[in-house]
Amino acid sequence: MNSAIDPNPLHRVYEGLRVLDLSQGIAGPYCAQILGQMGAQVTKVEPFHGDWGRSMGVPRGGFSAIALAFNRGKRSLALDAQTGGGREVLHRLAARADVVVQSFRPGVADRLGVGYAALREINPRLVYASISGFGLSGPYVDRPGTDSVVQALTGLTTANCDGAGLPQRVKPFVGDLSCGVYTANAIGGALFARERGHSGTHIDVSLLATMAALQNSSLIDHVLRRGEPATSVTYPQGIFSTADGYVLVFAMNNAMFAAICRVIGRNDWLTDPRMDTPQHRIQVGDEINQGVAQALRSRPTAYWTNCFRENDILYGEVKDYDQFQEDEQVRHLGLVQTLSQPGLGEVPFVGLPGVRAGAGAAGERVPAVGEDTQAVLHELDYSPADIAALAREGIIQLAAAPAAAAY
Repeated sequence: MNSAIDPNPLHRVYEGLRVLDLSQGIAGPYCAQILGQMGAQVTKVEPFHGDWGRSMGVPRGGFSAIALAFNRGKRSLALDAQTGGGREVLHRLAARADVVVQSFRPGVADRLGVGYAALREINPRLVYASISGFGLSGPYVDRPGTDSVVQALTGLTTANCDGAGLPQRVKPFVGDLSCGVYTANAIGGALFARERGHSGTHIDVSLLATMAALQNSSLIDHVLRRGEPATSVTYPQGIFSTADGYVLVFAMNNAMFAAICRVIGRNDWLTDPRMDTPQHRIQVGDEINQGVAQALRSRPTAYWTNCFRENDILYGEVKDYDQFQEDEQVRHLGLVQTLSQPGLGEVPFVGLPGVRAGAGAAGERVPAVGEDTQAVLHELDYSPADIAALAREGIIQLAAAPAAAAY
């Protein structure tokens, strides 16, 4: 075997592709970042005040955690898209782009002159992805939609009720993140089709469709139950207190249930006909969980995790983010790495699963708003005088790279 051959070239499979990222928030920026982590050059176009994701939560050192997580390795161009000069810049970018990702409300991109119909005239090979809350047509087309809103509408918050029956939102941004992944996947398929001779295409992915797809098995179960109350798929299952923390335990099958019985000293359950199959155990699930809870409270987490590991039982010690970063398996796989972010110093980041860990990490810092405006316009054949005029007229914003001092 030739040792020079990269066994996992996915970090550069999109090398040479140009992505125009017109999106804001999470879903669109994450989609574009995925393409960038696989080798594409991503140019992020944002208003002078920046993508609204930059101000979500508590910004530190000029950056929010959202901005840091979903805009690594991009170039930032700041312009006023509502001006004729700004529209001309966008059209020049689209003419050179392979992919456009946008998350405007339906109709806004068309009004700005950057909808699919307009850009297709400029670049027929363009793969154009629209991300929205509820799709591009229908009774909800003008309704604002976010991850939380669509979780509520699709039944996810109801399915995730707390002990008091109050619907709860699932964290962290499961719909936005999945929408970004689904869109990146669809873009990959469209690019493959283009290589086979097809023209460009318009991809429509909504948070509503994403959240529905994520819950397909739950929806099927709901229909098949025909009004019967929802139950767990097996027992014991859940998060249980130990003498010094918490541990998750899950009995997937009869063998695992038997192993749990032996570990916690409940051999009587092994001969109890009410517990001889997963289906029977569902009927007495509360009793089983209570028995497991009583046993696990007697000893520390480390004792139980050793027992579970030795007996091939599904378990997971409950950790916080500090403990997660120090986990031996996490460290072995190199899942959490760091990037040097001007204004903040060292910031942790997790790479793209399936793509070689650390690929492109050196260039994955997040740009300041408009940091690359001048460089991008120069590539588009704008002269220094042209660029100065655009800045003077308030069409673009030039910004220096942020200071390197740690936050």
